[in-house]
Amino acid sequence: MEEGVTFLSRGKTYHLEAERMNPYVLTAGSAGRIQRLVQHLDHAECSKGDRGLVVVHGTYKGTPVSGVTTGMGPASCAIVLPEVIELIQGNGVLLRIGTAGSLQARVRPGHAVVALACIRDEDTTRALVGPEYPAVASFEMFPFLLSALGEQGFLSGESLWLGVVHTKSDLYFKEAPQFSPKGNELRERLKSYQRMGALASEMELSAHFLLKDYYTSSRRRILSGGILGIVANAPESGRVVPEEHEGLEGRLLLAGLEAMHALWMTQSGEANGCVGYCINSTSEA
Repeated sequence: MEEGVTFLSRGKTYHLEAERMNPYVLTAGSAGRIQRLVQHLDHAECSKGDRGLVVVHGTYKGTPVSGVTTGMGPASCAIVLPEVIELIQGNGVLLRIGTAGSLQARVRPGHAVVALACIRDEDTTRALVGPEYPAVASFEMFPFLLSALGEQGFLSGESLWLGVVHTKSDLYFKEAPQFSPKGNELRERLKSYQRMGALASEMELSAHFLLKDYYTSSRRRILSGGILGIVANAPESGRVVPEEHEGLEGRLLLAGLEAMHALWMTQSGEANGCVGYCINSTSEA
């Protein structure tokens, strides 16, 4: 395994306070969302460290799954995810189950977005690589994610979307630029992303996708994807206010677990699929 970059304390990762990690990992900014995984897992274990970061371990239909709170924003995510990845033995899969605000009128609250890639409108990941390097999801995961979301009732082109998303490091002033002293600059920047077709705005996926590339080597493969539940309308005018949508979080969690299970089945050779070689391979794609 490559030399680790993270801190250890008494055999545990310093911030996450974990000593092991299953190869299929669901992440969320919300601690409550990760805690709710417990009701879907067999042999579930749940712990919370001094920083309030929740770690869950268990199995889903035999699939070894962990759940981890990353905290809010790319800065927190870029601390937690290296600890997660360095605890995984061999190949691993990261799947963010998050929420987002819409950037397109057709993408409405209650819909789901599968992230194809991220606009890196944040500074955290620039410590890893320059802004010209793209933050791209693992294409091998798309069939599993889209299928699992379809099973949860999301319809492609109606309530299920695949495309580029916007990752930001600030919530209130970038989603409501009229409140910022830099309002004109921020408003025009957001409009340019909308015009180019960005579907939604969120806060963590750029770290997921770039750390996936950083840790993938000739010796192991890390895959990363993201499912986003839309909780706010496109910011055409006025302030964006999140809405509650009954059952949305639960449907996303189940879709994430089912997608992980399908990936595990493919990897273990128990199901036919087009991506088994990508997950199992020890050579770079």
